[in-house]
Amino acid sequence: MKKILVFTLAVSLLIPAAAFAKRVKYEAVEVTNGGTISGKVSTTEKVKDPVISINVKAKETSEDAELERKTCITIPGGQQAMMYLVSGANEVKNVLVTIENVKKGKAAPQKDLEINNYRCRFEPLVGISYVKSKYIIKNSDPLLHNTNFGKMLKGGVKRAVFNLALPYKDQVIKKKNRVAGLIHVKCDAHPWMRAYVYSSRHPYVAITDAKGNFEIKDLLPGKYTVKFWHEGFEEVVKEIEVNGGGVSKLNATFTKTRKPAFMD
Repeated sequence: MKKILVFTLAVSLLIPAAAFAKRVKYEAVEVTNGGTISGKVSTTEKVKDPVISINVKAKETSEDAELERKTCITIPGGQQAMMYLVSGANEVKNVLVTIENVKKGKAAPQKDLEINNYRCRFEPLVGISYVKSKYIIKNSDPLLHNTNFGKMLKGGVKRAVFNLALPYKDQVIKKKNRVAGLIHVKCDAHPWMRAYVYSSRHPYVAITDAKGNFEIKDLLPGKYTVKFWHEGFEEVVKEIEVNGGGVSKLNATFTKTRKPAFMD
């Protein structure tokens, strides 16, 4: 009995704490006089976008190696990372803005998300998907790619969602979205390839534009927690109160950078 107890405890410690987290149940209701959150995301200083170095590994034939070089290398030596897309006024593009733990509001749109493997990068780099909609995965390259989805948990842990091989040009695979949360997308054949998808049960999520602007509409009146997430910055979390029919302004500023795993 003692051995069984010790084994059970050891197994429980291996399971991420997030696995025990209670999911917030979301109720879709009619919203007739909802409020809006709008704002801008910036950084304290302009950050230079890095270049990803690409060294094509040996292939079965020289023609295969040359095809990969022509497809994947878009600037001398590699690719622009497209991570720090920062305007002259230090406004940040591609920030995921999410309302945390929403319990009630409008139904999520049934809008599919296409993720394209193109020139050895994923397009879009940052996207929004909705649970019960579809992922449309496409390979526009004449190379083998795989699209590997993993849910991002605390502590850098990722939980496998699905992994799709796309060996042929113009191949398309459709998959039902069944997992909510922040999803990391990668290609194991080309380790610099990455994308990020926020999979939501509700419509209250946005991505900042080239001027760092965002807007989230039709929220029921109340207090909300808003998270600002970007692959190259430490996240920011803020609280705000939303009034019916009104616009609540909420700006955020990143002050610390971080190095994503694909840059190692």
